[in-house]
Amino acid sequence: MEDKKRRLLARQDPASAPPASAPDRQKAPTRVRPLSRLSVGWRIGATAIALVILTCGQLLNTNDFFPLGSLTQYATAKDLNGTVNSTCIAAQFPGEDEPRRLGFNTATVGIERGDVESQLDRVIAHPELLQSLADSYVRLHPDEPEPEEMILCRTTTQLKNGLSVGEPELTELATWEVR
Repeated sequence: MEDKKRRLLARQDPASAPPASAPDRQKAPTRVRPLSRLSVGWRIGATAIALVILTCGQLLNTNDFFPLGSLTQYATAKDLNGTVNSTCIAAQFPGEDEPRRLGFNTATVGIERGDVESQLDRVIAHPELLQSLADSYVRLHPDEPEPEEMILCRTTTQLKNGLSVGEPELTELATWEVR
């Protein structure tokens, strides 16, 4: 058993090892080859690049470098009696009285919610950016009516002991009349 462990640890080919039934033979120590400079260099280089990307993601507070982006979402625990905010998108269609809430994903408006949330301040400051969501909706749903207005909204849900209490509060963050 000891011979087998030694072969595994030394990466010795079992065929080149002396038979276990030859205790009188002197066992030559196996020599482990060190990594070449090229092998060491690319490992250090890859590690350095990953650390630079992770650092940039942290300093810029962006998820553009996923999975090496900002890790702030994991930094703090949620208050079990606090609130949960969720960004949403709605559209006003012709002939409808109320805006219709749309799925915030690539299949519906061509972009994921997290990609908009990471630039939320920019979208609120420049609501014309919602035009691209309307254009994507029209392109992805050619048989559906075209939206007249896009509404970026946020739902705020109150928590009590980690469970939602009451109806979520809806707040309009930005609106854009589709062209």
